[in-house]
Amino acid sequence: MLSRAFLSASFLALALTSLAADAPLSLVLQSRAPNGRAALVKEQWLPSRTAIIVCDMWDLHHCKNAVTREGEMAPRMNEVIEKARQAGVLIIHAPSSCMKPYEGTAARQRAQSAPTAARLPDKISEWCKQIPAEEAAVYPLDQNDGGEDDDATEHTAWAAELTKKGLNPKMPWTKQIDVLRIDQNKDAISDSGTEIWNLLEARDIDNVILMGVHTNMCVAGRPFGLRQMAKNGKHVVLMRDMTDTMYNPARWPFVSHTRGTELFIQHVERVICPTITSDQLIGGKPFAFSDATAGPKRLQILLLGDSTTEAIIPKQLAPDEPQIEDTLRILLATQGGLPACDVYNEGVSGEFIRRLLDTRYDKAVKTKPQADYIFIRYGINDRAKVPDFTTSFTKDFKELLARLRKDHPKAMLIPMTTIPYAANSQHEDINAFIVQVAKEEKLTLFDIAPRYLAELKKSPDGLNYRRYALAKVPENLRPFATPYIVQGKDPQVVVLDNRLDGVFGHLPGWYGDRHPTLAGYNVIADETAKWLAPIIRERK
Repeated sequence: MLSRAFLSASFLALALTSLAADAPLSLVLQSRAPNGRAALVKEQWLPSRTAIIVCDMWDLHHCKNAVTREGEMAPRMNEVIEKARQAGVLIIHAPSSCMKPYEGTAARQRAQSAPTAARLPDKISEWCKQIPAEEAAVYPLDQNDGGEDDDATEHTAWAAELTKKGLNPKMPWTKQIDVLRIDQNKDAISDSGTEIWNLLEARDIDNVILMGVHTNMCVAGRPFGLRQMAKNGKHVVLMRDMTDTMYNPARWPFVSHTRGTELFIQHVERVICPTITSDQLIGGKPFAFSDATAGPKRLQILLLGDSTTEAIIPKQLAPDEPQIEDTLRILLATQGGLPACDVYNEGVSGEFIRRLLDTRYDKAVKTKPQADYIFIRYGINDRAKVPDFTTSFTKDFKELLARLRKDHPKAMLIPMTTIPYAANSQHEDINAFIVQVAKEEKLTLFDIAPRYLAELKKSPDGLNYRRYALAKVPENLRPFATPYIVQGKDPQVVVLDNRLDGVFGHLPGWYGDRHPTLAGYNVIADETAKWLAPIIRERK
């Protein structure tokens, strides 16, 4: 007979083995506030209560570029799946409309045989195109063309190749890509929202990781996708570096395919569910697609300046609306006949040239992709904060130009005049120095001041937002201010338009803040696009 000590030791060893097999996954979940600011939360997930759903990683696709990107991503995804499976995570392969090759397999039967859940959500077998949290958000991409980003000639040739193979060029997929190994002893295969939900419930799985393609379509909307999981109570996350979008850079918002994917992921993080990255499971760095899948080269435009470039208040109060860099990019895209472009806004509130050079130039400017055009708009803070402005400003400006020439040798450097704050505050003294620098450095000056002044004359306070200290608002009027208070050491009433002018317009200094609102930044972007477009055509 076995001794009690031996039995106790055996039980302890078994328990320790079981605990080791279910060692928690350490994850960092990223979500976003309505203003776009990222928030990170650390969580521990038990593998036995976790599933990975691999969405639509098909063998073929009607978009050739999508096939190329999937081929790059699949090996890394397989590493994630293998490691997760080994840890005890359930892997569910979900190649939609491709169940026939898996009929009769153990993995397919595992999904089919799961008992009907006691709680089966309504419409779990249907696509979900929107959840309530998305209703007020601006959808980040125009995907109405299906998101094809192939070159037209290449796409025609690809369709012909698929047809030659006897496949439907619009729906050529037949199975999951072979790179992803299916473990028939442990995994499940299904494209049914009902089957997958039953499987999750039968195993008491609360945590779900979605990966695969394409985020803005199948991954988000399938019956087993992010929206269905989120709205029906599963703790779901998107593995944001193990996905791709169907997005055509020739459509709004006219960003690169990579940036389009980033924008949709940010949408997911704001209104659907958090995200994680593959390195949290297998180490190394998050996956990134190679330059080979980046598409045609895009013009790189860099904006340098102070708060009148950064636009921090509009970005905080209207984060879903196009900002100055977005408006400039969109306006150039609508000109017709111009190369696609990316616009980077490196303006910072309160900044002057010396501070840029001494603090963040190497990180924020030197490391940017090689620029084709760099707009430089400084002067207001230089005059207010730099001793001996009349000599220092010119010297600092020329030092900045020298560094830009070294770090971005192909870029056209474009000094800009400052914008007038009002008809009686045109910063003519500052702009005289900028004109002088441009002339001495043999650079083409972009004089934004006349257009901005013309718009101010139409509506003297129409281009600036209202920012007013709450302490200056009479007590009896403060209830009107409540929805517009921005908290802080000195709480302020902030609005982007004239909606409070009728109540507060009589207060001394109500119109005192002259920073541009979105209307003002749209003026700057519009004039910049009109000025730059013919130069781009000439330099093509």
